[in-house]
Amino acid sequence: MTADNDVPRDQRKNVLLRMLINDMIDQVREINRHAAGPWAADERASAEAALERIMTQVRQEALRRGDG
Repeated sequence: MTADNDVPRDQRKNVLLRMLINDMIDQVREINRHAAGPWAADERASAEAALERIMTQVRQEALRRGDG
């Protein structure tokens, strides 16, 4: 096995699903950054709602295409 074989490649056929997953990860990181400090309740609720919306889209796209 060469070193090139050890490198994971992003070869997803469903580009929309990959984009949604990236958005989901970004949103989780954003929530995590604010978790340690003070965060207004309405801002937190908005961020959590955005994450829920993205997660719903990820599920819908994964089920629609049957690949993931």
